[in-house]
Amino acid sequence: MSSITAGKPGTFAPRRWLGKGRLDPAPVISIAAVVVLWEIASRFASDQTIPGVGAVASTFVDLLTTPSSLKDYGITLARIMAGLVAAFAIGSVLGLLAGANQTVARYSLPVVRFIQGIPSVSWVVLAVVWFANTEMRIWFIMIMVTLPGFTLQLHDSYRAISNELREMARSFRPSRWALFREVTLPSVTPGVFTSWKVNLGLGIRVVLIAELVGATTGIGVQLLNSQQLFDMPSVVAWTLLLALSALAIQGIIELIEKRVLAYRQRDDDSVVATKLAGAG
Repeated sequence: MSSITAGKPGTFAPRRWLGKGRLDPAPVISIAAVVVLWEIASRFASDQTIPGVGAVASTFVDLLTTPSSLKDYGITLARIMAGLVAAFAIGSVLGLLAGANQTVARYSLPVVRFIQGIPSVSWVVLAVVWFANTEMRIWFIMIMVTLPGFTLQLHDSYRAISNELREMARSFRPSRWALFREVTLPSVTPGVFTSWKVNLGLGIRVVLIAELVGATTGIGVQLLNSQQLFDMPSVVAWTLLLALSALAIQGIIELIEKRVLAYRQRDDDSVVATKLAGAG
């Protein structure tokens, strides 16, 4: 019972290492171990294979202080977000419509699942043939690859809403907007955050592939140029920059999710406290 703090009846507050003024050392230790192992490996390999940590760090700083590099970085991030936002907008509407209407689901979901099975590289090849504009190519590829994830996640989230909850809400004779605002939206919101966290990594990989094949600017192009010049510190630095950016965006999404869905944690804690009180 030491994990329960004293306070008002019915409250439950588990002690966690991530408490006030405390930070979990595990991520720092893990990252430090990877850096040490990388540096040791670099001592037994050439700079063209595994560059040292110092060389990578120096190149990384150069990327952050060079206007042309920052421009490529910004272009890639803009392409990622433009594609994801468009795919989310289309996928949300399609997923909710398919969830609410069985006829829409019967005709649309088989096509969405078929699109999901097409490899990203195939979409890249098709986009190069179909579109002359580079930005249109990348935007099209991003939508086609990430759209199924958004659509299916929103469809499943809508279908997970219990019929009892819907019937209870309808008994108050709300307007369609009120029903959507008070029942549908809160129920599908967790699925929205899940779809964004999953599709973020997918979108980053897809954009890099598209830039490698059909673009003249962006991180993908810089990676290709670095590979052709056997400039491994630049390859690792660009990769590290993109990975850190993905982690930062993921962290922002999780912070928003934690704030928006804070009520779920409070409800869970109340349920646990009630069960413990009954058991005692």
